[in-house]
This record gives sequence, C-alpha cells and structure tokens, in this order.
Amino acid sequence: LAHHSVLAGYQRKLKPGGSVLDVGCGEGLLRQQLGDACGLYLGIDFAEPIRLATVHATEHTRFMVADMHEFTTTERFDAIVFDESLYYYHDQVTGLRRYTAMLAPHGVLLVSMHRTARTAVVWAQIAQAFESLDEVEVTNRNGVAWTVKALVPRTD
Repeated sequence: LAHHSVLAGYQRKLKPGGSVLDVGCGEGLLRQQLGDACGLYLGIDFAEPIRLATVHATEHTRFMVADMHEFTTTERFDAIVFDESLYYYHDQVTGLRRYTAMLAPHGVLLVSMHRTARTAVVWAQIAQAFESLDEVEVTNRNGVAWTVKALVPRTD
C-alpha cells in the first residue's frame, strides 16, 4: 500500500486525468489505487496474475499479456509506471530509455524499487540519464522500504 499510494499521488499531482502505461502490472493493484486519477490505463504483464486483473477491464482500463522487453505501441502515455518491475531489465537505464519513446510530450516515468544495496547502484546509474522531479522513501509497518521517483529524461 505504501509505495502504491505514492505512485498514485504522483499521478494525481503531475498528470491528473492523464493516460497511464503500467509496465509489469501484475494483478492490477496500482490500477485500483489510482481510482479516477487517470484517464486511459493500459496494464501489461507477461505473468499469470494479469488474468486476475482483466476482470477489472473497462472501456478506459485495458490489460494485455506482453513481454516488457518486446512491447511496443504507437500510443503515447502521460505517465509510464515501473512498479517493482524495472528489476527485470538487465540494464535498467536502457529499459527506461526504450520506454521514453512511448511518453507523451512532457510525460513522466514513475518508478518504485525495493530499497537494497543493489537498487542504490541502479538509482545512481538512472540519475545520469534522468532527472528526478520528486522522490520519496517509504517504509511499511513491516519495515520493508521502497524508493519511489518521478523522472523525466535529461535534456543536458
């Protein structure tokens, strides 16, 4: 709940009513947290849980089985979310760069990663290519912590 709430809050603040691509959407938990904060929503995942998410599909909410490494679309999104899914890229910066082609003008990347020594290194690499509009660390009542960031590609 903690990191989903932050991601939904960033969507509400930075791109209210905007379109969302949720990469690695799983069971669609983030979609439920977003409520009416987004317009069109597309959740993609290659795994079995997406079958549970499709129960919640509407005319404004779609789910697709797709491999994040191969997914492509001509649609452009105001926000692209990597909620606990960026780990599946061997090179996370390359993965994020690939998805910037699917961002609408002035779009944002919303990324959540469990806080570990490994992800601290990944965040440092990401900082070379992406500017952080805002970031926060959240810890749930069990002591599990995440870093959540709103990013845009660097232009310098």
